[in-house]
Amino acid sequence: MHPAVEEIARQLREVRVARGVSQGDLSERIGITQAQISRFERGRADLRLGSLVELGRGLGLEVMLVPRARVPAVSALGLGKAAAARFESRGAGSVDRDGAVPEPADG
Repeated sequence: MHPAVEEIARQLREVRVARGVSQGDLSERIGITQAQISRFERGRADLRLGSLVELGRGLGLEVMLVPRARVPAVSALGLGKAAAARFESRGAGSVDRDGAVPEPADG
């Protein structure tokens, strides 16, 4: 598997785990079998682009193309582990069936 695909799979798994979403729950949200999700996360299978989009949306993420020259700027925004931690810390660790992240409750 291509190293970039392995990195995407690793990041999707990290976000899923950080948000407390099981593979089974994600499977029910997006209509991809739990076995397929597991194979993808372990680097045992490549998914079609449509499946990748559905996995991302099921976790409240969007798949986007970023111009290579802009990758450092996007990375500087703290996307990845830090973003998942921020979602968790403000109580937005779950997503609904459509992949929307609920707004934190007012204190």
